[in-house]
Amino acid sequence: MKKLTLILVLTIFSATAALADLYQWQDREGVIHITDSLEKVPDAYRDKVKVYESAPKEKKAETEAVAPAPLPPERGVELYGDHTLEWWRQTFLRKTGEAQMLESNVTAKRQFIDIYERGRGFGQTFGMNEIETYSRYKKELPDDQDRLTTLKNELDDLRREARIAGVPRDIRGE
Repeated sequence: MKKLTLILVLTIFSATAALADLYQWQDREGVIHITDSLEKVPDAYRDKVKVYESAPKEKKAETEAVAPAPLPPERGVELYGDHTLEWWRQTFLRKTGEAQMLESNVTAKRQFIDIYERGRGFGQTFGMNEIETYSRYKKELPDDQDRLTTLKNELDDLRREARIAGVPRDIRGE
C-alpha cells in the first residue's frame, strides 16, 4: 500500500511543470476557481476563462525589475494609486494563485520526502525513479520555500500599498 501511494505521488508531481499558465473562472455561485490545466475547467466556463501566462524566470525577473509607466487614465476610469481597480484585481489574483500553487507544490514535495524517508527507515527499497525524484525534491525544496516566502512578502507589500491607495477590502483579499 505504501509503495502504491509513493508511486501515485511520484506520478502526479513528475508530470507537473515548475511554471505553468494559470486559468481562472467564476462559477454560478460566484466562487472563483484557479487551476494550472485548461482540462480542469468545466466546459460551461471555458469561454469565460481568464489565462495568466507564466514567463520564464529570467524574463520574469527582467519584467519585474523595470515597471512600465502607468498609462494615462481613460475618461471615467477611477484610479487607486497609479492603477485601475481591474489592475489591482488581476494582480492580486495572479499573485495569490501563484502563491497557492507554489504552496501546494511545497507541501506535496515535503510529503513525498517524508514518505520516502519513513519508508527507507523501515527498510523499504526504492527504484531509480523514486531515488532521483527524492534527490531532486530535496534540492528544489529550499529554493521553493524561499520563493514562497518572497511571494508572501510581495503579497503583504501589495496589500499595504492597496490599503494606502484605497482599494476595497474584497479585492485585497482581507
